[in-house]
Amino acid sequence: MFYKKELLENMSQGARLKFIRENKGIKLNDIATYLGYSSNKSIREWENNTKSPDAKNLSRLAEAYGVSIDAIKNYDFIDPIDEIYYQMWFEEQYPYYQLKLPDRFTRSSYNFNVQKGINEWLKLREKKENYEITDQEYLELKLNFKIDD
Repeated sequence: MFYKKELLENMSQGARLKFIRENKGIKLNDIATYLGYSSNKSIREWENNTKSPDAKNLSRLAEAYGVSIDAIKNYDFIDPIDEIYYQMWFEEQYPYYQLKLPDRFTRSSYNFNVQKGINEWLKLREKKENYEITDQEYLELKLNFKIDD
């Protein structure tokens, strides 16, 4: 059995929501029903970036998809996890992407936390490359990534 994963279309919140839903094998109508909608119009609008889910729906989507809210929220880069997730998503758009953090990631606590999180992520990436975890397991770990304290 082979696992074929689609590439991320772009870095937008809508593209990320669609990517996760499709990789989880969830149909538009199923998620609409789960959220209590009579049609999938709202979900399509979120995935097409016409509208964004509110905080309540974002939380419920994260729960339904089994992912961290950090994986599907809009990024403002105030929290270091936003930069880490952005890099992880970039890898989903460009699978052969070789991570190289810009020089700006030095000397502040924010940047220290970004570097720490990136190093933790690179350990996961190495496990995937060494076939210790599957591509699907790797994706699941990324979608639920947290920075260790």
